[in-house]
Amino acid sequence: MGNRKRRNKLAVVTGAGILGVVCAVTVTVGSAGAAPEEGGNHCAVNVGNKEERCFSTQEEAQAYANIRIKGNPLAAQTGGEKLTDVFIATIFEDWRYGGASITLWGSRPCGKERETAFYFNLPEDWKGRVSGVQGWAECEVTLYSRPYLEGVASPKFPGLTPVLDGPWNDYAQSIEFR
Repeated sequence: MGNRKRRNKLAVVTGAGILGVVCAVTVTVGSAGAAPEEGGNHCAVNVGNKEERCFSTQEEAQAYANIRIKGNPLAAQTGGEKLTDVFIATIFEDWRYGGASITLWGSRPCGKERETAFYFNLPEDWKGRVSGVQGWAECEVTLYSRPYLEGVASPKFPGLTPVLDGPWNDYAQSIEFR
C-alpha cells in the first residue's frame, strides 16, 4: 500500500509540473512580439499585392508595415538612398486620427506628375467610415463615393487631414493617391 500511495503522489506532482511547463510556454509564446490578431481594429495593407494583417493597436500595425517595407522607408520620402517601398497613408475611422485604422504601404512614393500612383477600395466593413487620413510619400488624397474610383470625387485633400468634415465624412468607398 505504501508504494501505491507514493506512486500516486509522484504522478500528481509530475502531472502538475508538466502542466506548469505547458502553461509557461503558452504564456511566453503568446506574448512574444506583435502577433497578428484575427479581427483586430488596426490593419496594415500592401496596396500592391493586398497582403493584410490586423492587430490590437495602430502601433503594432505600423511596426508590421515597417518590417515589411524593404530598405529605408523614409528614403523615398526624403530623397535619400534608393527608392523602396514606402508608407502611403493611414486612414482612420474617427476624426483627429482616432478609432480603428488601416495603414497602407506601396512600392514607391506618389509622383510629381500627379498621375494616379495607387488606389484602394475600402473593405465592405470600412465603406462609409473614413473620417481622417494621413497621406505620406508626397501623396494627395482623393475620396470617391463608389469603388474603383467611380462616382463622385472629393476635392484633393492634403497629406495630413485630421478631419474630413462636410459631405466626405463617413462617405468614401475608394481612395486615390496621387
